[in-house]
Amino acid sequence: MGLAKVKQISKVELRRLATRKASRSLLEQMVAGKIEVYIAYRRLYRYWSGHSSAVEELRPMFSIPNISPDGILSVTDDFNEQIISIAQEILSGFRI
Repeated sequence: MGLAKVKQISKVELRRLATRKASRSLLEQMVAGKIEVYIAYRRLYRYWSGHSSAVEELRPMFSIPNISPDGILSVTDDFNEQIISIAQEILSGFRI
């Protein structure tokens, strides 16, 4: 009997998977109200700006007119509701 082949996962793929898992976790926490929207938004922006090809689904969150994700934000109820709504939409199709 032959030995089963074990597929080696590259470091790049491991980083991509880690970024996707961390992003999904933040989205889930945000939607569940377990983390402040602003904190999750900034962390997700950090993932997206550093690894956008790994988490392309996040693009709508950072393409909102009149909101600069890398600038000063006015965290209002409207902002929070808008971000949570986008997070829900992203989660519905987010696969790791």
